Amino acid sequence: MRIGSAHPWAGAWPVPARRGGWGRGAVQVALAALPLLFLLLVLVYPLALVFVEAFTERVAGQAVFTLQRVMAVWSDPYYHRLLAFTAHQALLSAVASLLIGLPVAYLFVRYDFPGKSWLRSVVLVPFVLPAVTVALGFILVFGNNGALNRLLDSLLGFRIPILYSLQGIVLAHAFYNAPLVVRTVHAAWEAIDPSFKESARALGAGRLQTFLTVTLPMIAPGVVTGSLLAFVFSFMSFPIVLALGGARLATMEVEIYTQVRGLLDYGTGAALALVETLLSLLLTFIYLRVEARLRTRWVPLRRQPTVPLRFRLRHTPLLLLAVVAGAFFLAPLAAVVWDALTRGAEHGLTLRWFAMLFNPGHHAITGDSPLQAILNSLRFGVGTVLLAVPLGVLASLAIGRLRWPGRDLLELLVLTPLGVSGVALGFGLLRATVRSPLAGGAQWAIVAVHALLALPFVVRTVRPALEALHPSLRESARALGASRWRALRDVELPLIVRSLLLGGALAFSISFSEMTATITLAPPGLSTMPLAVYQLLSARSFGGASAMAVLLILVTGSSFVLLERWGGGKR
Repeated sequence: MRIGSAHPWAGAWPVPARRGGWGRGAVQVALAALPLLFLLLVLVYPLALVFVEAFTERVAGQAVFTLQRVMAVWSDPYYHRLLAFTAHQALLSAVASLLIGLPVAYLFVRYDFPGKSWLRSVVLVPFVLPAVTVALGFILVFGNNGALNRLLDSLLGFRIPILYSLQGIVLAHAFYNAPLVVRTVHAAWEAIDPSFKESARALGAGRLQTFLTVTLPMIAPGVVTGSLLAFVFSFMSFPIVLALGGARLATMEVEIYTQVRGLLDYGTGAALALVETLLSLLLTFIYLRVEARLRTRWVPLRRQPTVPLRFRLRHTPLLLLAVVAGAFFLAPLAAVVWDALTRGAEHGLTLRWFAMLFNPGHHAITGDSPLQAILNSLRFGVGTVLLAVPLGVLASLAIGRLRWPGRDLLELLVLTPLGVSGVALGFGLLRATVRSPLAGGAQWAIVAVHALLALPFVVRTVRPALEALHPSLRESARALGASRWRALRDVELPLIVRSLLLGGALAFSISFSEMTATITLAPPGLSTMPLAVYQLLSARSFGGASAMAVLLILVTGSSFVLLERWGGGKR
């Protein structure tokens, strides 16, 4: 995700050199350095500890430099197969996401039909959901005893083994990442001026030829970037593979978690984390380069015309596509809600599983009660907002308005969490919390890693709003005697309050749904709601897992509503 380019603003945040040295600008630079210091302490330092551990070994109580662990990972056929499977399932998942997302994007661009806005929301919702709730929904729908197999068994007398296989992982990843393809392809398709297609048709080209020679090359940026992003996310996927694949179908992320938390082999875990972090950063770099090169810059003179989708024979395939897309994206979510309200009930609905969640006496297999997990998630979510939003504002100001030596480094580091393995981050912070200067337990580390993962999205939300403000607003406040910080506090921040609230909602939602780094960091007593879903699933308490997942859907769904209403360009 590209955060944007620096903007040479003047006025409220002048370049310090204009005053013959740092002058008053030293205060602004010092405060702007706070997000840089945060990123160095929470991102760079923990990853550096992982890399150092990968290259050191204890001999007679002394740390000795060695390449043995890293070379073992590079040369071991088992890890070759592990890496090959990780890339293989990511490639299949990206292809499946494209095959699902491309027709759905075409349907949204080309046709109008009743319920279109509802279907668009249903299609886009999965990407903001916690991955563990997606895995639960797929278990309830596509599992061996899921709704689909029960239906097939009653109608046709056979069942299809879908889950706990490569096909199940690919299908779940496609469900999770197809909305990315829909968004990128839809945006690219809408940016095409219809006159190009009309000219091709006027010259005698058929519909298929026009699509292949005109439309497809023009939507290629959306197709390529959406598919690449689906590949990157599938490559670094953890909760879905952990829940639907287990040890038999492990990926690099799952293997790192197994080595660190299961086998307590920190050396091998560090070597694997080093390899995967380098690969994931390389993939993210490739994505950003491709996205920058393929980004379209033209503005269409006319919008794409739409055609009413009617109940006619020639529109039957498209109507069927709309129904299948709605069912595919809605069924896992509906199954979770239905299971939470009906499991164990003899007649009608029941709230017993929701009551169980708020019963302090109920404990999952780790010793944490679901109520404690809910309270932990609330505390971590509030802490994440209080940390990520101010840091996001400072980072946005530092990147967009100040010329200082750390600006480019800050912009790079703000993007880096998007391309770093969550398990590697959690492992690094786990090692960092047992030594100075970060010794102090796992609670602050969980809040810190949640804020770190939310920071790119907060900056992406706040920075454009700040840059859209006219400089005269600040200059007028300064002319009336206001200091720089008072102008920011009393004039600019109130004008971007909607973006601040949206950034806070995104940060809160990310904290609630994050599981990859948290499961590596959290000891018993600090489980969060996604971890509780996984623990309840492991304990075969599907009703409790579904009820907890419903609460997660409500929280993350609320942030999605804010994103669509406030961040979708509607004013």
